[in-house]
Amino acid sequence: MEYGSNGIETMKKNPPTPIVSLISLGCAKNTVDSELILGRFVESGWMIAEEPADADICLVNTCGFIKDAREEAADVLHELRGLKEGGGPRAVVALGCLVKRVADQPGLEDFLEAADARASFHDYSRLPEICSDLLQNRHETIVGPASCIQEPVVEEGYSDFLIRPRLRMGSPHTAYLKISEGCSNPCTFCSIPKIRGKQISRPMDDIIHEARALIEAGGCEINLIAQDTTAYGKDWDGELHLKLLLRRLRDEIQDDVWFRLMYACPQHLTRDVLEVLASDPRFCPYIDLPLQHISDSMLHAMGRQMNRAQTLEKLDLIREIIPGCAIRTAFITGYPGETEDDFNELLAFVKEGRFTHAGVFTYSAEPGTLSAKMDDSVPEAVKEERRALLMEAQREVSAARCAAQIGKEIEVMIDGPGEEGLLARSQREAPEVDGVVFLPEFDAVPGDRFGVKITGALDYDFLAE
Repeated sequence: MEYGSNGIETMKKNPPTPIVSLISLGCAKNTVDSELILGRFVESGWMIAEEPADADICLVNTCGFIKDAREEAADVLHELRGLKEGGGPRAVVALGCLVKRVADQPGLEDFLEAADARASFHDYSRLPEICSDLLQNRHETIVGPASCIQEPVVEEGYSDFLIRPRLRMGSPHTAYLKISEGCSNPCTFCSIPKIRGKQISRPMDDIIHEARALIEAGGCEINLIAQDTTAYGKDWDGELHLKLLLRRLRDEIQDDVWFRLMYACPQHLTRDVLEVLASDPRFCPYIDLPLQHISDSMLHAMGRQMNRAQTLEKLDLIREIIPGCAIRTAFITGYPGETEDDFNELLAFVKEGRFTHAGVFTYSAEPGTLSAKMDDSVPEAVKEERRALLMEAQREVSAARCAAQIGKEIEVMIDGPGEEGLLARSQREAPEVDGVVFLPEFDAVPGDRFGVKITGALDYDFLAE
């Protein structure tokens, strides 16, 4: 309170509380970063708006992995620029992987032209202060140094940033837990090491602490993610430590939750990891194992560190130790030098029905990668045709697999309402990327688990009661 000249007590004017909105693009690893960023804003006294039009400043956490992702980021930034010009947010800030790519790769600037400012990874810990300055016109452009990600991601230390409070996006019953940052694999087509740097594994104690915090906040499903989860700890001493982390999660957390392993590179997936996964029903019988190809010549050209025979041995090992394990994979068509014989070998491999879920991408040359220097001799139309053939082969495999489940009883976790009834998943389906189980409407909330009977099947989804 303060007193005016007439002696009457009046309200002292305080500056309005600033409001921020954030749009998160790309993968689940970006989602974790976005949740941590929003948590930092809440700690700093900011309000959060779901709609950019209601915010003073809008952040876009971009993906720069492939051209389609860069174009999506550019479209979102241009849309927000139009919203700003119509009286929406006062500033638009680009964050994340595309900012790093633009800093390192000349010629990509146009993708960020609609942003008022940019912030790189090392700026994340001080974004509220940066945005306050931006709103007060104390900064026009913020760009982190191009080399920042080769060091700890943020100034006060990578691990410290990751264990700060997260403001969860989406449903609280499904959570992503990042166990490492960056990647040290030598894949010739991939820009991730240039964007995110070499692998930095988080201390186990921090991961256990965050797992408990996510569960206390309502998490019923914890998805372990990284650029390569199976390489966890290798940056410490050259040894693989995922089995130790999984044992600690199993032994130190008693809650009845699901744990799921995503982004597992096959060359680092070991027997002892599989044995730990098989030791507790809380570990989902599910492995996300991106293979990219099966032809020896393509695997060698891609720098995949696995040949065909080793890949088949690994797949057989999974089936031996975890019978019925759902395996998700990803393939690339049209990689430089891919012949008709290479593709036909891959097509026959998919038709064998080894995979529960599969994604297929057409090759695009990424600036700064080794493959970008190769002769991209496969025409775009051929790349797309090969992708369509692979997807059709996997659709037939999936439809047959789903049909074989009719009449069986399984446990599912409720995700939420659908257009008609409820949506659910079993342990064999990961959130957002795999099929779902359609249920009639009944009294349930996200995270509840029920036994259901499969009554029908679609190409990728189930009907149940």
